[in-house]
Amino acid sequence: MNFLAHLHLAAHTDSSLTGNLLGDFIKGPLPTGLNAPFDEGIWLHRKIDGFTDAHPEHRAAVACFEAPWRRFGGILVDMLYDHWLSQHWSQFHEHPLPSFLQQSYARLLADHRILPDGLPAPLMRMAQQNWIASYHHREGLGQALNSIGRRLRHPLPLGDALLTLDESRWRRCEQGFLRFYPELMAFSRQQLAKYRSETAIHHQTS
Repeated sequence: MNFLAHLHLAAHTDSSLTGNLLGDFIKGPLPTGLNAPFDEGIWLHRKIDGFTDAHPEHRAAVACFEAPWRRFGGILVDMLYDHWLSQHWSQFHEHPLPSFLQQSYARLLADHRILPDGLPAPLMRMAQQNWIASYHHREGLGQALNSIGRRLRHPLPLGDALLTLDESRWRRCEQGFLRFYPELMAFSRQQLAKYRSETAIHHQTS
């Protein structure tokens, strides 16, 4: 999943927004030495990504892209999921997306001051430049994908992949997202409840 989904799922589970985004940048075993809420968010991020990548709806969406784009299908579908989440935001969150993003960015920038190395540069730019708002429109999504494509080992206009989806496949994948995302929300809550229970038991017995 991409930035918006991880922020939303962090809020949905009442876990660290920053920690959930750090999962893209911090690898290796836990604990990391950061504050416990950050580690919890990183752990949840990994669970979310594993569940998403293995889900039949996500795999079906990746399969909608033909060569040479399918090799980038994971990136494309994760970004598409952020697009559809923003399009259908009111189904999944009670507050308007602009205010949610403003509050999320404020939290990220506040945590920047307490992280030993600060926020990773891409997260700082995202918070300062409000990248996520652009995902709401296909044009903005294409531009965001082109920006990712320029950073690939062999740069290419990744946004062009969206042009290969006819309206039928686009709608089929969108409906797949709408079936999948409530499952991911429930999974995230269940996994985090399990994590917190096991962590509490560990602390009691150590």
